[in-house]
Amino acid sequence: ALVSAINSVKDTTGVEASIDENGKLLLTSREGRGIKIEGNIGRGAFINPNMLENYGRLSLVKNDGKDILISGTNLSAIGFGTGNMISQASVSLRESKGQIDANVADAMGFNSANKGNILGGYSSVSAYMSSTGSGFSSGSGFSVGSGKNYSTGFANTIAISAASQLSAVYNVSAGSGFSSGSNLSQFATMKTSAGNTLGVKDETAGVTTLKGAMAVMDIAETAITNLDQIRAD
Repeated sequence: ALVSAINSVKDTTGVEASIDENGKLLLTSREGRGIKIEGNIGRGAFINPNMLENYGRLSLVKNDGKDILISGTNLSAIGFGTGNMISQASVSLRESKGQIDANVADAMGFNSANKGNILGGYSSVSAYMSSTGSGFSSGSGFSVGSGKNYSTGFANTIAISAASQLSAVYNVSAGSGFSSGSNLSQFATMKTSAGNTLGVKDETAGVTTLKGAMAVMDIAETAITNLDQIRAD
């Protein structure tokens, strides 16, 4: 009934609803709009309170080699808040050949890493579910031990209760330049070794994939812009 209700106004809202293979509510914005949920749809949808307003993941490209400066309020809604992990990279024509490094690819917008699986501020999934306001605490009908197995919806979630525990996913050890106290931890690169927690991998450049083709187009456009500038000078 909820899926039908959402889809009945999808032409107005731009948001389409469906149920994925795990039984979760899946909301898709086909036109690039943000998604904002108001009211209470229940915890069975597995939408965390901090995810009720989501604008996806914004990728910014600067073609002239200058830094990108972002300022404003509510930047966490677009992934650029002080508590968000941000991927960044300077890319040249060299990266357009063969494989693109996983961290460079993530910064370029491949978004192959499912960072939504990271649960910050909690030592475990059960600790999160038991906390007040999670919607899964005792008496909610969805708590751990209720027999409804709602915890399976967090099966692939990585719980991180402190910045020091980011080392399970990111390169934040001493000497990395992104360790605790550096004030740069949010820009740390992901661990990409075999079997890494986020499942990140190198990506293929070129026209064999849409994202690969778009990445190469960005690189080529930058190279052409810089070459034209050199010629003009």
